[in-house]
Amino acid sequence: MISTGVPSSAADSLEQIPPGVREELKLRRALTLGGGGTPAHVYLCEDEDAKAVVVKVLRAGAGVVDGHDLGSFLRKSAQISRIHRELPYLSPYYVPLVGQWRGPGWGAYAMPRIDGVSPTMLLHDGDQGRRRFLATLRSVFAVLGTHGYAADVVPAPLGHGFGTHMDRLSRRLPLLQQHLGPLVGDTELRVNGRRVPSVRELLRRVAARPDVLAAIEPARLYYPVHGDLNLGNLIIRTEEGPGSGVDRIPGPRFTVLDPRGIEEYWDPVYDAAKALFSLTLFDAAIGGGFEISQDTSLSHEIRLRRPLPAYGSAAVDLPAMLMTVEFFRELSRSDPLWPRRLLYTHTFHVLSEAACRLSDRTDREFPGASGWAARRELALGLYLSGLLLLDNLLSGPDDPESDPAAHLDCLATINGWATASSSPQ
Repeated sequence: MISTGVPSSAADSLEQIPPGVREELKLRRALTLGGGGTPAHVYLCEDEDAKAVVVKVLRAGAGVVDGHDLGSFLRKSAQISRIHRELPYLSPYYVPLVGQWRGPGWGAYAMPRIDGVSPTMLLHDGDQGRRRFLATLRSVFAVLGTHGYAADVVPAPLGHGFGTHMDRLSRRLPLLQQHLGPLVGDTELRVNGRRVPSVRELLRRVAARPDVLAAIEPARLYYPVHGDLNLGNLIIRTEEGPGSGVDRIPGPRFTVLDPRGIEEYWDPVYDAAKALFSLTLFDAAIGGGFEISQDTSLSHEIRLRRPLPAYGSAAVDLPAMLMTVEFFRELSRSDPLWPRRLLYTHTFHVLSEAACRLSDRTDREFPGASGWAARRELALGLYLSGLLLLDNLLSGPDDPESDPAAHLDCLATINGWATASSSPQ
């Protein structure tokens, strides 16, 4: 099945799909899929011939940050179509479209059900599983690099990195401040016993550091392969089981889903940092939320409810694994600071994703929090984690990429890693 969600309700959701989509696909049943980080509603459907199809629907106003808007959603199917049209060697690895629709204030697209799992499922099988996970992800990035990113390259315009990271976060600060109050201001905070500068002070420090500004600027931009490559957007396809009735999709053994919806050329490091974010915080946070206690209005203790320590080891190993991929080895020739940009981009993903959780309209259920309270809990946990990461980068060594474990160590307590002074185990 598509691993971006699991059935969250046994009730038939057919009436929630726009009538024109239902009629064209001849749908007779639909179940809502839960999970994931999208503001769109996702349905696992069955047509009159009992074939499975996944339908995604977004209505205007469902998301209030860039990337969650209807315009971006409508560009997703266009990006998928473009890849199938222009990149014949990448096309077999990309989810096909069954159809795409738009109406007054809504958009939808449909894709076949893909039988498989996220590559992170391998991490539940100890050290052997971690090695298989890294080998699998290496194969994925080798294909994306050779047959995708490298298909076309353009010089990066001046200030691309600043606009992508600093400006994006600055645009989202008002939403964060609206719902997180004085935590998003100019006052120093305390997170898990550590004093952390305010977000605005940290951004001022970034802007005052020529070395950091140089690191976040890519030298070149590449074909827009994805733009939102969290590991839930990768499916490792499984073989058809005896009598399963599921059509086996021939060809390569993984499928890429749900791109960002971008038309302009992009920095591949952005995608790699999204994969890193899946391992450090995103998957565990979406799966169980945060336990957050408050000593004062500006002092918090945060933990993941369902930490995934095995993901931490993979996160530490990810940068070195990428260096074994031919595309990233070649990237080092023209853009030697990309491993440092990977860590900064990951940190900006964490901070920006906090605002995405406030933009989300997915119903979530965590112990002691549901609906809006659960979304705010996710936003607060990610926001405070992002502050720790950014402070760690700015106050640590000039070359944090030389020791990713030391950089990510500030997440040890949050993630339930063995100690706060050693690599995740």
